[in-house]
Amino acid sequence: MSSTDPANSAKTRLRILTYVTPEVPITIFTMLRDCIEEVTEMEVDLMVEDRFPGPSPSRTNPFSADLADIVIMHSTDYLRLKVHKQDHMELCRAAPVHKHPLVTDRPIYFSEIIINSANKEKYKSIQDLRGCSWAYNNDSSLSGNLVVLDYLKKHLKTNAAHFGNIILSGSHLNSIKMVRDFRVEAAAVDSTVLAGYLLEHEDHHDKFTSVESLGPLPIYPFLFNSRLSARLKHKITDMLLSLTKSPKWAVQLNDLGILRFVPVEPEFYHLEDDIVKGTLGLSISATYY
Repeated sequence: MSSTDPANSAKTRLRILTYVTPEVPITIFTMLRDCIEEVTEMEVDLMVEDRFPGPSPSRTNPFSADLADIVIMHSTDYLRLKVHKQDHMELCRAAPVHKHPLVTDRPIYFSEIIINSANKEKYKSIQDLRGCSWAYNNDSSLSGNLVVLDYLKKHLKTNAAHFGNIILSGSHLNSIKMVRDFRVEAAAVDSTVLAGYLLEHEDHHDKFTSVESLGPLPIYPFLFNSRLSARLKHKITDMLLSLTKSPKWAVQLNDLGILRFVPVEPEFYHLEDDIVKGTLGLSISATYY
């Protein structure tokens, strides 16, 4: 659809829908909402779906039903929709680089294997966690479960039996809190979620130790509704890629734990394919929490 189409020329509002909050702090998306309003001179609404990591097959699809113009979801859900040839879904060619010692300017994140720092002399590696109580967010989570199963298989020649009492926490934030409160000894959590938690709880930095960073994993993608005009998509993408050139926005990005936005191609998100393939036939047994 071109920028001269009536549907675009008459458009006065843009709609952003995020599936990655509250685990990724909503302040990141309120800032981006304000950036997009400034560059497009359009009113922008921010919607949050906090029950699912991406569009649920059992619910109305935001692309097909034209419910949103920009959608942020987890990479696994993006790949699922891509395999099913989701209509009206188009990757925004800009992705955030979150602060992490291992990012090297790439739009990636890691599965942080965390323990309570009170146990750091006892647990120094994943191998040391044999028989420990373990929390994970959900069975299909790339960072919370699959990458761990892949690591156990490839590096320790074992499976989930490596751990002792395995507890399904329901979210990365719950896993973090369970380690904090000694309800479990260790957990695998999304590094961006952990960083967001620590931004909001600055006095908790010393409570956690990461014994391993598994990955890299592709960061959550920004997706356009392809009904948007090429002009708007280009303007928003360019804005994201040039945010650090603005002192105003660069300071806010840095305060939110983001270094910059960098170009990204659709092929990048297949980084997780080998991990998923490596875990076929593997499962984790949990005591529901």
